[in-house]
Amino acid sequence: MKFGKKSVVALALTACTVFSLAGCGGGDISEVYPEYADDKAIWIGGWDVPINTLEDYQMAKDMGLTHMFIDNAMAKKGTAEYYKQLEYCEQVGLKAILGSDTALSGAGIGSPENVAIDETDYTVYPAVEMINVWDEPGSDHFGEVATRIEKYYKLYGDLGKTAPTMYVNLDPAYHTSHQSLGQEENIRVYAEKFAEEVLTKVQGRKIISTDIYPLMASPDGSHFSVLSTWLANMETLKEVAVASDAEFMMFIQNYSESNRREVMSKEDLSFQIYTDMAFGINGFSYFTYRQSFLNFGGGCVSKDESCTPLENYYWAKEINAEISAFDHVFLAFEEWKGVMTVNGTNNLENDEEYNNASFILAHPVEMLDCATKVSATEDTIIGQFEDKDGRAGLMVVNFNDPLEHLEDTVSFEFKNANRALVYRNGVRKVYEVKDNKLSLTIDEGEGVFVIPLSL
Repeated sequence: MKFGKKSVVALALTACTVFSLAGCGGGDISEVYPEYADDKAIWIGGWDVPINTLEDYQMAKDMGLTHMFIDNAMAKKGTAEYYKQLEYCEQVGLKAILGSDTALSGAGIGSPENVAIDETDYTVYPAVEMINVWDEPGSDHFGEVATRIEKYYKLYGDLGKTAPTMYVNLDPAYHTSHQSLGQEENIRVYAEKFAEEVLTKVQGRKIISTDIYPLMASPDGSHFSVLSTWLANMETLKEVAVASDAEFMMFIQNYSESNRREVMSKEDLSFQIYTDMAFGINGFSYFTYRQSFLNFGGGCVSKDESCTPLENYYWAKEINAEISAFDHVFLAFEEWKGVMTVNGTNNLENDEEYNNASFILAHPVEMLDCATKVSATEDTIIGQFEDKDGRAGLMVVNFNDPLEHLEDTVSFEFKNANRALVYRNGVRKVYEVKDNKLSLTIDEGEGVFVIPLSL
C-alpha cells in the first residue's frame, strides 16, 4: 500500500465511521481496533509491454502496476531498445520480469544438456527482479526447466552476485508436452510434479503461478458462462503453494478470443480478482496490458498509438487503487484455511437440490471457524484466513457472472462478535454486530474483506 490521496480519504472515512459508531454527540472513543503494519503489498503485473517510451511506461505505473513482463516480442534481446525498456522500468518505479525463450531447437530437444540460457548480467539493471524461466511448460519439460534454473544460479554465482528470483508460469491445461498435446491425469498431479522437480531447485522466494481465464463464450458468441473448473483448480494450486511454502500468483483475463468473451466492465475484472483473493493470491497480472500483437481483443492501452488508454485501463486503475488501499491488511492474514461455498437461497427455493456447477472443491470448508451459520441470497464463496494473533479474516465474494447483475446479501451468525471491520472498495468501515449477527449486501463483481471482532 502506498499513501496517496485515495488512502488519505479512506483513513478519514474510517475515523468518521469509528466516531459515528461511538456516537457523534460527543464523548471519548473507547474502542480500539486492530491495525496492521503497512509492510506488505499485492504485486500487480502486466503482460505485453507498453510502446517503448518513458511516457508509456509512466502510464503503466500510473494504472497501479508494480511489475511488467518483458520478453522478445516488442524489442529483441541484446538491442538498445530492449535495454531501454529496463531503464524505463527503473525510472518510473516498475519491477521487470524478464522472459526466457520457451522453446528448444535441434536434435537434442528435450535433453537438459541442450538447455541454453541468456548469459547477460541483468543485475546491472536495478529494475530486474525476476526471470520468467519458462511459460506454461509441459511436465515432460520440467527437467529442462530445472536445468535452466540451475544454470542461472551458476552464472550469477560465478559473477559473485545473487540471481534474480526464478519464476515459472504453469500450464492451466496441465499438458505433458505441447508437441504431443498429452496431458497429466489432472492439475494436482501436474502441479505436485512441478513442485517436486522444479520448485525444490529454486533458492529463496518460490512462486506458483498460472493463468485461468474464466469468462467463457460459446463459439457463436450467443452464450456466456463461467469456467466450471476455475475454483477447483485454484484450490489445488493454492494447496500445492502452501505445501511448498510458495507465493501464489494468477493472471487475470483482460482479453477475448473465440471461446473467451470480452471484458465488458470493471466488475468483470474485479470478479476475477476478488475470487482469486479468496484463494489467497499474493499477486495478479493482467493478460494483456497492451493490446496483443496476436490480435486478441481487450488490453488496457492501444498497441499502435502511444499514450492511448482504452476503457479497460480506467477500470483496472480503479480496482488496483482499491486493492492497494487494503492489501497490507489482507496479506497480514497469512494462514489460508480454505474456501466455503454457499448456494444462494434464491436458487435453492426453485430447486432444493441446486448446486452451482463451479462448487466442486475437493476440500471445501463446511463451516467457518468463527461462525455457526452462513447464508446468502445468491451463490457466494468465502475464503477463510487467520492472522498471527488467531483473528479470523473472511474474503466474501458474490460468485455470479457480473453479466447477470445479481445483488447478494450474505448473513453471518458468529460465535462471538460484537463488531466487524469490513473493507469494501479499499475503505474500512466498522459495523456493529448485534446478537452475533451481521448481514452485508455485496454488489455484482464485488468482494469484501471481513474481520469479526469481540470487544
